[in-house]
Amino acid sequence: MIELMITVLLISVGLAGYLHSIVQSSMTAESNKRMAIAAQRGRVIMESIKSTDFGDVFATFNADPADDPGGVGTAVGATFAADGLQATAADADGIVGQILFPVAGGTPGVLREDIANPVFGTPRDLSGDGVTDGNDHSGDYQLLPVVVRMAWRTPKGNARLEFKTVLVDL
Repeated sequence: MIELMITVLLISVGLAGYLHSIVQSSMTAESNKRMAIAAQRGRVIMESIKSTDFGDVFATFNADPADDPGGVGTAVGATFAADGLQATAADADGIVGQILFPVAGGTPGVLREDIANPVFGTPRDLSGDGVTDGNDHSGDYQLLPVVVRMAWRTPKGNARLEFKTVLVDL
């Protein structure tokens, strides 16, 4: 009888471990699927940015609708959705993706060279005039640091992916 109880206990422990590994595998597969969705969406957004006329990139993809090249509120803007991804609970606007440029808080239409931010590699001379200053360079940039960032929920917690580039007008 004791041998039978020990055998049942060992089988139960083994079965519980097996079921745990199946659940973990399923969660990992779902997380990987969502990462693939985010990577694909990020590549599409980055290609859209790169295919836009260089002089219009900042105005088209920043958070200020007043400077949109086709008129107020006509451009893509600084946020984007990704089908199949759900924004994190802490995300105020509930939108998974955002496009970022070196701008000071509260001034989304003002491109700045003097912002100290390692994500953008700034401060940096964006206008090519040999001076890094605090002026608005939204109309005369020659270099444009861009970050495409996505943050979403997965079964294992929150996930984040960033694409970074510096566009150059030569």
